[in-house]
Amino acid sequence: MFSSLKQLLFSPSTPPAGAAQPAPGRRRRPVRDQATALLSPQEIDAAFYGLILGVQSALESKPNSFERRVLRELERMVASDISHSSLVPRLPSVIPRVMSSLRDQDSSAAQLAAELGRDAVLVSEVIRLSNSALYRVGAEITSLERGVFTLGRTGIRQLVANAAFKPLINLNAGYFTHLSGTLLWEQSEKTAIGCDWMARQEQADRFHAYLAAIVQNVGLTVGLQVLDRNFDGKEVPHSQQFRERLIRQSRILTLKIARQWAFPPAVLDALEAQIEAPGSGEPPLLDAILFLSDKLAKLHILACQGRISGASQLRVPWQRLTGHCTTGYERLSA
Repeated sequence: MFSSLKQLLFSPSTPPAGAAQPAPGRRRRPVRDQATALLSPQEIDAAFYGLILGVQSALESKPNSFERRVLRELERMVASDISHSSLVPRLPSVIPRVMSSLRDQDSSAAQLAAELGRDAVLVSEVIRLSNSALYRVGAEITSLERGVFTLGRTGIRQLVANAAFKPLINLNAGYFTHLSGTLLWEQSEKTAIGCDWMARQEQADRFHAYLAAIVQNVGLTVGLQVLDRNFDGKEVPHSQQFRERLIRQSRILTLKIARQWAFPPAVLDALEAQIEAPGSGEPPLLDAILFLSDKLAKLHILACQGRISGASQLRVPWQRLTGHCTTGYERLSA
C-alpha cells in the first residue's frame, strides 16, 4: 500500500488525578497584553509538553514506575519492525484515485472535483479550506469545482495529506489521547500552515514542507497511546527526565514510520534534524522551516490556552528566516 502511496503523493509539485487539564475544544485568539517575554525554543517545548501531558511543572527526579513502563515500551517499539503495525493508518479508498488525477497534468478542476466528490469528508474539507483566510479572496465559495480551482494542485495535495494522517488520532483510546490528541493535531496543522507559508516565501518545495509538518507528531500520538495503556491513575508523568526521553523516542519513532512509508529524502532529513537540539550553525532550509514553524505553532497554542502571555515571542537560535517569524505567527490566528 505504501509503495503506491509514495508514487501517488510524491509526484513533482509546484513551487490522571491531580493533573492540570487543558481545554482542547476551545479555540481562542492569543490575548495581547503588556507582558512581553522572549522565550527560547527549549522553554516553549517545556511549556507545550507540560500542556500535552497535563502536568504543568516537571520535577528534577528519576522516572517513576509508570514512566519507566512507558519508556520501556516505546524503546521496544523503536527497535522493532513496524511494517505490519496496527498503528499505521489505513488510507481512505478515494485518496489513490485523487492523487492519480493530480499526477495527470492535463486533468481539469472538474475532473478533480469528480474524484473528490466521491468522499463527503474530502468535499467538506475542500469547501472549508477554500473559504479560509489562507485562500479566500472574494465571495464565499460554495461549489466543489470552484473550491478545487481555488486550492490548486498544491492545496489539494495538502488536503489529501491531512485526510490520510488525521485518523492516527483515536480520541477514544484513553486518558492522555482524549486529553490532548486534539491539541496535538491542531499543533500539527498550524505547523503545516507555517511551513507552507515560509516555503512559499523562500521558493522551497511547499508540499515537502507541509508533509514534514503534518506527520511530525505521528510518533507522539503513538506515545500517548502507550501512556494510555500503562496508566492506572496512581502516578503522573512529572519527571523532566521522562519528558525528555519521551519526546526523543517519539521523534525517532516518527522518523522510523516515515521511512517505512518511503517518504522523500528531504522530508526524512527534516524529521531527523528535529530529534536533537539544533547546533549553532544555520541548518538546511527545510530543517529550519520545520523547526521554526513547530515552535511558532506551539507558542500560539500556549497563548490561546492562557499558559503564556499573548505578547510572548520566539527567541530564534539563528538568523535564517527570522524575518518571517512575526508574519508567520500572525497567520496562525487567521
